[in-house]
Amino acid sequence: MDQTSQYTDACMEAWLNCENLLINLQQKNISFSKRTVQVIDECAHICLGTLESIKQVSKNIYQVALLCFGICEECAEICDKYEDSEFKSCASACRNCSSAIASLASWAV
Repeated sequence: MDQTSQYTDACMEAWLNCENLLINLQQKNISFSKRTVQVIDECAHICLGTLESIKQVSKNIYQVALLCFGICEECAEICDKYEDSEFKSCASACRNCSSAIASLASWAV
């Protein structure tokens, strides 16, 4: 597996976990703090945007990767506060993404 596919796979996995978590929360009609839902939603959007930036070899890829790194770490921290397995799965996927994308993000600073 080449480096690019490691980045894209990690971003795709984090995006899917965040989206699935949001869908499941809505279907179960369980109330969570606005901040929790907002961070998970932002993480999903940024992971998908990062995936697209990598695929298109965007000139801003390093800055986008830095943003993705930060939001994935924040999302993982928030999801870890909950005991539900869907939250734990999301936290794990987000940590994996931030770890995978860290080398790209380091070029932004």
